[in-house]
Amino acid sequence: MKLTERISLLVRANVGSLLGRSVDGPTDRRRSIRDGERALARAREALAKATEHQKTLEDQIAAADERAGTWAQKAEAALQAGDEAKAREALAQQQGQERTAGELRARLEGRLEEADRLESRLEMLEAELREIQRQAAAGAAEQTQDASASGPVKPEGRLAASPPAKKESTVSPDLEARKARLSKKE
Repeated sequence: MKLTERISLLVRANVGSLLGRSVDGPTDRRRSIRDGERALARAREALAKATEHQKTLEDQIAAADERAGTWAQKAEAALQAGDEAKAREALAQQQGQERTAGELRARLEGRLEEADRLESRLEMLEAELREIQRQAAAGAAEQTQDASASGPVKPEGRLAASPPAKKESTVSPDLEARKARLSKKE
């Protein structure tokens, strides 16, 4: 598999996973943001590698063109010297270098198209990440607003303090009656 195909597959997978992921809670959003930032970093790195590869192809094309020019000069010099065999050999080498340069140009053109697609996918990934970050910020603001409107947050679960129970008298009614009589006597 070619480098650009692998890079394209990586970016498509990352965009697809972010677009398809449900982000319901703050934990999901934070995870999606982290995953998106990682995917974005990998996609940028892949695009940088693709650009580096394009530069290498451009250098190879320039070198092949230079070699073809050198062989053309050798063929002309051989013809002027009257050596047809050497001129034919030089022309064959020139044509070989021109074919190589042409093949490299075709590869470069394909890589440039692939780089354009990668850049557009990278932009999609960046837009999706911004959207998830916006949703996370909106969700956090909403939670903060809800928390301040509802007052202090009460703990839930086993550790939650139960509301104070209504005190019922544990004193028997007979004891209450005795206390009342004693107070009247005094």
